[in-house]
Amino acid sequence: MKILLTLDYELFLGLRTGSVEKCLVEPMHKLLQKVDAFDAKFTLFADAAYLYKLKALSGSQPALKHDLQTVTKELQTLVKAGHDVQLHIHPQWYYSTFDGNNWTLDQQHYKLTDVPKEEAAILFKNSKALLDEIVGYKTHAFRAGGFSAQPFEDIKPLFLENGITVDSSACPGTRYNSDHQQYDYLGCPQLSRYTFEDDLAVEVREGRFTEIPLNMYPVSPTFYWRLVLTRLLKSKKHLKIGDGDSVKTATDSIVERLTRRALSLSTIDGLKISYLYDSLRKAEKRGDELFCVIGHPKLATPYSIEALGRFCSKAVKDGHQFTTIANI
Repeated sequence: MKILLTLDYELFLGLRTGSVEKCLVEPMHKLLQKVDAFDAKFTLFADAAYLYKLKALSGSQPALKHDLQTVTKELQTLVKAGHDVQLHIHPQWYYSTFDGNNWTLDQQHYKLTDVPKEEAAILFKNSKALLDEIVGYKTHAFRAGGFSAQPFEDIKPLFLENGITVDSSACPGTRYNSDHQQYDYLGCPQLSRYTFEDDLAVEVREGRFTEIPLNMYPVSPTFYWRLVLTRLLKSKKHLKIGDGDSVKTATDSIVERLTRRALSLSTIDGLKISYLYDSLRKAEKRGDELFCVIGHPKLATPYSIEALGRFCSKAVKDGHQFTTIANI
């Protein structure tokens, strides 16, 4: 089986966005140390709307100019090392402000579908063009901010106009609804890759787009209570490296996770990496072609970084191979 280690390369989107150094540079360095030993490559979905905003303000904000230079250098270094960079967009950056020290994010435009169509077309085109310029090739794969790629009929023209042929936003078997984030993937095909046309949750054999959904794994409430406990204890090995705040999870989603078995992303983030190998074994038994894992450098912890090395070692011994979206 082919394993895709995908990362959403972004800052935090809550009250504190965090710094480039702690959310991106430092955790990426530590993650790379673990995967390099197995010649595993990441597919990074880089938040190009953030890069677009950095460039727009860099003329008047020296700190942001430095951040843009830092991120540009890191992305180019990663590409030279064989890692794959693709398109990720959190459109709230387009409307956000910086006071010289801190960002204020506009959460009213959390999803692409929250943005007026003409503005969305400009944001998508310009963000992608900047990312393509930085990495030196035409990106062709996309992941929606907050996995919110519905209704796809509003996003489809952006794909067609900008050469996007692959999406990796779907979380099969799940539905989420909060003040900012909405998606419904309950009816997604139980496949590790399929083609679609007008709805990324509906397989169309001759569809022009390919969906590579994220792998999901059933997790019991016991795990989430354990997760709550580790956060309360604030053990150093479970503290995230990133120095920002996440967007608050919807209350009904928290209640669901703490009271009944629920599907969760197969991820390298924090304590959740503890079930990643079991998730891989389950996908193998199903006969899946691909195993798509998600992670966020900002959420890396000392525990998860060490566990990533162990996961890669087990996966290689089992005969699995690491790949990227560009290599599929």
